[in-house]
Amino acid sequence: MTAFGLVSKGLVAASLLGMLAACSTADTKSALGLGATQASAPQPTVVQGNCPRIVLRDGTAYHDVYVGGTKAAPDGSMDQAKLMYQASIANTTRQCRLEGGQMAITVQVAGRIVLGQAGAKGNAKLPIRVAVTEGDKVLFSELVPFEAALPTSEPASQFLFSKDNVMIPVGADTAMIYVGFDNGSDKAATKKKKK
Repeated sequence: MTAFGLVSKGLVAASLLGMLAACSTADTKSALGLGATQASAPQPTVVQGNCPRIVLRDGTAYHDVYVGGTKAAPDGSMDQAKLMYQASIANTTRQCRLEGGQMAITVQVAGRIVLGQAGAKGNAKLPIRVAVTEGDKVLFSELVPFEAALPTSEPASQFLFSKDNVMIPVGADTAMIYVGFDNGSDKAATKKKKK
């Protein structure tokens, strides 16, 4: 290899090092065009780790609707020939975020509706209660009159229920979320909540 080749390789290497040194900067945000002056919209703080868990109480995962006037037999059973539809809860989930010093919870329920022998058309009326308690204290309770389309061409269909803005105090570390079908009135829970 000639001396000229060695010199030119040395000059190229030195030039590259000089270019890299000139391009390096301690302010990486400026170098990448990410200046501190960029405005970003405030995002709600997600606190999924502290989110209360969802519990289904016994007897609240199913909702049976019979032809009007159908009564239970002496043994408590119902005439299945008069069943219009049955709704059931398959899965639940929730997401929590901090808003203005409170925890805002979104509760979602995925369920299934099966037509009974008496069949029905139109919408299923599903009374879904969402409640949050901590010990004996009711932090939130609401009965939501939810409607979902009944299956038409198939014997079963699915529904998705969502309840936003379930607000509870921050720091309710032992709180639990209850969700399920409720055939009772909202008055009892309201009275309990006022205690």
